[in-house]
Amino acid sequence: MVKTKPDICNTLCRKIEEALIPLIDSDYLFLDLPYYSNIGDALIWLGTEHFMENLPHNCLGEHSLDTFDFRPIPKSTVILLQGGGNFGDIWRQHQDFRLKVIQQYQENRIIVLPQTIHYESDAVLTSDVQQMNRHQHLTVCVRDSHSAAILQEKGFTGQLLMLPDMAFYIDREILLADKGNKKKENLLLLRNDIESPLGGLREGTVSKHMDVKDWPHLNKSLRSALKYIREHTAQETDLYFQTIYLPERIREGVRFVSAYGEVFSTRLHVVILRLLLGMPVKLMNNSYGKNLDFYNTWLEDSEQVGLPNEEEQQLLNQAIRCLQQKQARNRLMKKLLVGGSILILILVVLAIVYPLVIR
Repeated sequence: MVKTKPDICNTLCRKIEEALIPLIDSDYLFLDLPYYSNIGDALIWLGTEHFMENLPHNCLGEHSLDTFDFRPIPKSTVILLQGGGNFGDIWRQHQDFRLKVIQQYQENRIIVLPQTIHYESDAVLTSDVQQMNRHQHLTVCVRDSHSAAILQEKGFTGQLLMLPDMAFYIDREILLADKGNKKKENLLLLRNDIESPLGGLREGTVSKHMDVKDWPHLNKSLRSALKYIREHTAQETDLYFQTIYLPERIREGVRFVSAYGEVFSTRLHVVILRLLLGMPVKLMNNSYGKNLDFYNTWLEDSEQVGLPNEEEQQLLNQAIRCLQQKQARNRLMKKLLVGGSILILILVVLAIVYPLVIR
């Protein structure tokens, strides 16, 4: 078992250390933790936790957007905001939370950890930049040059850093402990949300050699726990997510991606997780290009990460068409079944009513 990270991961970790450790010069808060089912965001969270273990200062609290109470804090406290791909107007609740933190804590240093930036609305982007520019101690870290250009072109006046994703900082030994043996041949991982490049294509099996899936859904025990914990206090919620939920989702993600010999993914963190596990992976784009932007910025020289070649892309396109056709047939069958059920109901009603009418 290899005990060190791939060289590219060590290089990216050093970039994070060199840029961020000098900025975090006091005790700090870590906010906007991802208390939801996306395993990719859980990987970013875990990488940030491992990074914070190297800081000489104390973490004064960790909270999600739902559990943070916007309490008064000392001006010396540094605020870290979770990185990821929700900076913009697609996943708006997280951006609104960031802006509220920026507005309320004008005297504190605030660091937005590495994010991809994407806006559908130019007006919303302009407004967000204007609000951020009112803060005198704001650092925004971006994961690619395109994200940096978006802010620069709008006149962002804060400190702007280009850094890799925080998931690279995960202690690889923790991941390897849960790595399973290859059980299946190929996985085409297609995200099934607003960032999907193919709309609402659902998962399925297109052949005995190829599964089409997204990240694993929450298992029954986690769903039950989530339903229970949301009815409790913010403190209990934080404790549950940080001690039980996070490690369970990481384990689930590792077991999932390590079960396949070859993986083609539209989710960036499936690619990063395979890289950390020392397994090859091919990256496909998401709906607005963030995956290729990240690849071109940080992963182009990686021997483990590549893009599908022409032959592979043809096979992937064939698998996608097969699944689309299969799902179209299923939708048609459902419509026919519903229509048939309605027709039978009408005939039954007529059979009952007609004798009464002709009397």
